[in-house]
Order: sequence, then structure tokens, then C-alpha cells
Amino acid sequence: MPLKETQALLALLYTDETFREAFFRAPLERARQFGLGEAEAESFARIDAAAVARFADCLKGKRTLDARKTLPLTYRALGARFDRALLAAVAGPPRPGRHRADAAALAARLARAEPAWIGDLARFELAFVEAGARRNYLTLRFFRYPVAEIAVQLACGEAPGAARRPSVGVWLQLFGSRLFYFLA
Repeated sequence: MPLKETQALLALLYTDETFREAFFRAPLERARQFGLGEAEAESFARIDAAAVARFADCLKGKRTLDARKTLPLTYRALGARFDRALLAAVAGPPRPGRHRADAAALAARLARAEPAWIGDLARFELAFVEAGARRNYLTLRFFRYPVAEIAVQLACGEAPGAARRPSVGVWLQLFGSRLFYFLA
């Protein structure tokens, strides 16, 4: 069985729900589209759809758990809506730098969400994630809401009550040293 084609097919089966549904409607055709021979295509056609769906659900669960750890305040603010918003933002297989990529995709989606401050909060947390992935980092972010106050409220277990008030944040890290940030 050609390894590269097999891995590509399995990755899509486990991470892309649309592809998975199409595959199980016509498994032989889909397997052949990946350049698999007749014997390999027939092997894939015998894969148990329920088992694939269970494993795909496990992968989704792991991905949402990782995202909760990456954006903990955003998770706290959204509660049960967090997982749905994440999975809607990151359809398909994980990208390189998955944790950062998933956080960025979710922050972009939340920029259009309600409550309006939730997108700012996700972008605030994303700045720390991005800084942690680089040795040298400088960024300036503008927010529509006082994200520092919102973050403190959430960290203390309080319900955020933020009125619209612009704020700005600066993050700086040089040569892998300690990260400095300032919010005003």
C-alpha cells in the first residue's frame, strides 16, 4: 500500500466530515482518487464507518481540549459554546503550528460574535500564544474593549461587565528573554 497516499486518505477521513460522508457514499471511487490500487481501494472500502466516526470524535475532543488550554479565558467566557465555535472555525485537518493556528482561526471567528468583547479577549490571549512561539516578538494590538479588566474579572470568576472603551496592548520579547507586555 503506498504510504503517502494512505496517510493522506486517513487524515482526511478522520478530520474532514464532508470528505468522510462523501467517502462512505462511494468508497472505492474516493480511494482510487488518491492513487490507490484496486486491492488497497477495496481494503479502504471495508473500513467500518462507525469506528472512523468514533475516532474522528476523539480527535475533535483532543483538539478542543488543546484549544481550551491555549485560550483559557476565552473558554471560561464562552463556556459550552467554545467547542462549537472552535470546530466551526477550524474545519478540516490541523495545520502546522496547530495550537496557534486554531487559536487564530477562533479569534477571527469571534471578532464577529456576541458579546462583542469576546473577539478582543481571544485576540488578547492569542498575542501571548504567538509571543511564546517566537524568540523575538513585537506586536501592537488595538482593542475596542478594556481586555485587561475583562481578563481579571474572568480570572477571578466574575462575570465580565465591560463597557466599550478602546485600549491598546504592546508585547515585546527579545532573544528569547522574558516577555514584557503593557496594556493601556
